[in-house]
Amino acid sequence: MALLRTSDETSKLDTSDTLVLRPEHLRLGMYVDLNCSWFKHPFPRRSFKLTSQNQITTIKGLGLATVLVYPRESDPETDEEGNAIQPTPSSSGVSETTAQTSGTEADAEPEAPTPAEEEQPTHGDYHQAVELASTAYRQMLDQSSQMMKNLVSGSEEGLRHAQSMIGGLSTLLTNTEAAGTVASAFDSEDIANANLLHALNVATLSMIVAQQFDIDQDALQLIGMAGLLLDVGEQRIPRHILQNRARRSEVENVKYQLHPYLGVEMLRRFPGFPEEVLDVIRSHHERLDGSGYPERLKGDQISLPTRIVSAVDHYDALVNSFHPEDALSPAEALATMYKHQQRLFSPEVLIAMIQTLGVFPPGTVVTLTDGSFGQVLNINFKHRLKPLVLLCDQAAPADQPHTVDLQTESELSILRAIPRGELPANVVEYFRIKRWTGYFVQSSMRAA
Repeated sequence: MALLRTSDETSKLDTSDTLVLRPEHLRLGMYVDLNCSWFKHPFPRRSFKLTSQNQITTIKGLGLATVLVYPRESDPETDEEGNAIQPTPSSSGVSETTAQTSGTEADAEPEAPTPAEEEQPTHGDYHQAVELASTAYRQMLDQSSQMMKNLVSGSEEGLRHAQSMIGGLSTLLTNTEAAGTVASAFDSEDIANANLLHALNVATLSMIVAQQFDIDQDALQLIGMAGLLLDVGEQRIPRHILQNRARRSEVENVKYQLHPYLGVEMLRRFPGFPEEVLDVIRSHHERLDGSGYPERLKGDQISLPTRIVSAVDHYDALVNSFHPEDALSPAEALATMYKHQQRLFSPEVLIAMIQTLGVFPPGTVVTLTDGSFGQVLNINFKHRLKPLVLLCDQAAPADQPHTVDLQTESELSILRAIPRGELPANVVEYFRIKRWTGYFVQSSMRAA
């Protein structure tokens, strides 16, 4: 999990005497900063040490005029006798410009805070946060249907609705006092269109996972917009093809696989619609090994934002399957992707998802050391194995469920996650886990 750099680590870099090189003058061991938008490169972070020739080749193909180099963080260049050589502007093609002026993009991109740096909520914040987030989520779902209709008809009102929804999600994710959780705890019968819940879930979790990387708030909202509008092209696919997911003919499958193109075509009608979002929508079904569609892209041809959204899209599809009997628990879905699908999805992104969702992702049903069943409600970033848990307590009033904070209960701990197929029927009914939805984030929440 050390593949990802936190804001604390980045702030410790010594960027004094920063140099600006053309890509053709890069060498192994240099610590570089690509100094460009996070959407324009496929690397997990913008600044890193060059450890392979493939990285240099990829950078040369990005079309960047220059790259920042931090000499004090780089490995020294040596001559044939092993003596260190100090690079100079005149001999190595480095300009004398430094990156320490106030107008550079490096200064303009703040680090996204990590959840562990957030302030701890006070006693009782959890239930207030759930109420706030659930209400906001419900309102967004209510807006989603009309938003999609407006987008399909070409009305800019639909685009304004989408932007408003992503702005609301961004506020929930960054408001440490009010938004201790971003929650979707709806059962399948609660919503008219499961596709809309999927879109909102993908937007939410994509933004949460993206916070693990070196991005700014503008890029974060573009990620959310891409997740929200990921499958807008499906609005132009015949209904019988959409409903026949498991039994499509080859011709029907070809038609379905056009929906990324249809979505891009639909959204291009809006002047100034971000190309970065269109790129993610076009490529969200591509896979690292080239087995995806519609263009069979592979490896570095797939941008990091697309890797994030496509992995989250697949995760949510596993957890919230359109066929409930096929649904995996959150823990099973993460394990499946990490153990068996790394050829399809970026390992860095899968690690970021595990870091975000934890060993026992929210929604996972577990057994405790006292023999009781519980459903994980949050992520405790300081004590991963001690989340807040909703207990299966038939005697508890519906409006006052029995929750326990394992961080404060020294005698109680989690034994293991329970696969859905092993759960007793009464436990399934109590937790209403026909659909395993719910993304909860906050550092160490206390049960009210």
